[in-house]
Amino acid sequence: MSFQILDIVIYGFNGERRILSLRPGQLNIITGDSKTGKTALIEIIDYCLGSETCRIYEGIIWKAVEWVGLRLQVEEGQAFVARRLPDKGKKTSFEIYYDLQREIELPEYDALRQTINPQTLKTLLSQHAGIGENIHQPPYGQTRDPLCANIRHALFFSFQQQSEVISNKLLFHTQSEQFIPQAIKDVLPYFLGAVDNDHVAKMTELRDLRRRLRSLERKLAEYESVRGHDASRAQMLLSEAQDIGLYDASIVPDSWEGCIKALQDVQARPSQPEEELARYGRAFERLQQERVILSEELRRIKYQLSDAKAFVSDRKGYSHEAGMQLQRLNSIELFERDQNNGDRTCPLCQSELSNLAIPAIFDLERSIQRLESQMRPVEERSPQMDLVIRKLEERMENVKLRLRQNREFLEAIQVSDEKQQAIRDYAARRAYFLGRIGLYLESLPHLEDTSDLKREIEEITHRISILQGELSEDVVQERLESIMSLLSRDMSTWAQVLGLEHSQYPLRLDIKQLTVVADTEEDGPIPMERMGSGENWVGYHLISHFALHKWFVNRERPVPRFLFIDQPSQVYFPADEKLDGTVEGIQNEDREAVARMYNLALKVAEELSPHFQIIMTDHADLSEDWFQQCVIERWRGGMKLVPEEWLQD
Repeated sequence: MSFQILDIVIYGFNGERRILSLRPGQLNIITGDSKTGKTALIEIIDYCLGSETCRIYEGIIWKAVEWVGLRLQVEEGQAFVARRLPDKGKKTSFEIYYDLQREIELPEYDALRQTINPQTLKTLLSQHAGIGENIHQPPYGQTRDPLCANIRHALFFSFQQQSEVISNKLLFHTQSEQFIPQAIKDVLPYFLGAVDNDHVAKMTELRDLRRRLRSLERKLAEYESVRGHDASRAQMLLSEAQDIGLYDASIVPDSWEGCIKALQDVQARPSQPEEELARYGRAFERLQQERVILSEELRRIKYQLSDAKAFVSDRKGYSHEAGMQLQRLNSIELFERDQNNGDRTCPLCQSELSNLAIPAIFDLERSIQRLESQMRPVEERSPQMDLVIRKLEERMENVKLRLRQNREFLEAIQVSDEKQQAIRDYAARRAYFLGRIGLYLESLPHLEDTSDLKREIEEITHRISILQGELSEDVVQERLESIMSLLSRDMSTWAQVLGLEHSQYPLRLDIKQLTVVADTEEDGPIPMERMGSGENWVGYHLISHFALHKWFVNRERPVPRFLFIDQPSQVYFPADEKLDGTVEGIQNEDREAVARMYNLALKVAEELSPHFQIIMTDHADLSEDWFQQCVIERWRGGMKLVPEEWLQD
């Protein structure tokens, strides 16, 4: 599962479209003069394949082109992706048209509209490339986030721009940008297959198994903490029972089951410390119970005495106030009644007083009689309440005396009866120990047979060990070294075909440094940056990417099945000269070197056909028949990517 490019399409502001058709599974050469748009093709393809930034160079394309698109050959049929160029001042556009059918007719300009967003596009393209679930976990101690490979990472291996293919320091696309070298190192094991396709599933399984193992180990530890390792805890309890005198046997059983049976016997065996305490401590307990009763009686007497005193205090207050009132009212006796007619006379002026005086004298007399009648019972009961208070005070003193005597008796018993204290201490110690035995034995019914538990722990541990081995960095590194060794074989062979410097020595990809290294006998490993001439640099770029894509194809790895190389012959010839074999001043050696380079590309494409597509743009135009058969378009004599009439419209 992957994809190749069938067509590159551009749509002008004038509503017209320009189609550049490519041949899948073959070498496709686009030759032409400078400034015809060859270099822009890589950026157009990259932009349509989900680039976050449009890197198409400023110029005629931005002035005349509104949409760019690709028709792709995918496993499901054909997919078409078109993307609108950004508006002026912006770096990208979110307007993306996508369609998937068994066979697609290229849409007209009027049919283009936004149907998906960039994130969805990357997801769909990753699926078309066959990129499954994957993740790269950085080594322990490193702070960068885990990385999931997608289509954007796969394109590191699908492009070689004009400035990249001649570089002696950069081997992969966009390697010069920040963070990209580390990303290439992180995803390369996945794309090469050093990391299994089910790597993420295994990591998930490993994480789940570790969680399950921790749970089972905690459960087993809980069982062991109750049971004790072997019979140690039960034996320890029996030894303590011997010290206390609850276990008579001189030998503690060796087996855990025997210890449990003995502890159950200890718990069920009757003991006499409570009876001894009852015999020796009966008086003590009786005095304690008596003290409780006396304390309660004293509390009750205090409440009663307090209520009686409060009543007497209220009575005295009432009697005092009523007496004062009666004395004031008794002044009415100064008004004597006439014995003949019953009238009253004033004691001062001897004049007769009418009953209508305010207040009437007879009303005052009735008030005096009523007040005297109310005070009489109060005064009569006063001696009775005093008697009640005296009796309560006597009872309280008696209870206090009995409490003092009770305390003296208790202190005397506690001081004199040391045996009783020893028995009490023994009873407390025995009760505490029996409680420990009870807790231990009560937990036993909840214990399960741990044999199945231990067996499951052993199986999980074994599976974890296998997964750790398969997912370890050492295993991945070993697989990478093996793959690099196999790639080295093709690289060395092709280097000799191209006649590159150091081709007599084994060549290899250095994943850590992202370069090509020749392992020489005299000078040791020589990296590409220490190899001279642009011819060698271009050659090592070609053989490295050819070797990688041969591996990708043969191993069915999820990388797009195309490689786009821009102007690899620039180190041999001036950009404006046509190489038709007749131009004077062109050395035969350079012409032959270019022919060897393109002939190698043709043979690699034929070897991997129909699963690998090579696209090469160049100003070179060799006269050999095999070269001419690979040319799909020749941009000379006014022929360009963007038709000139588009600017005139």
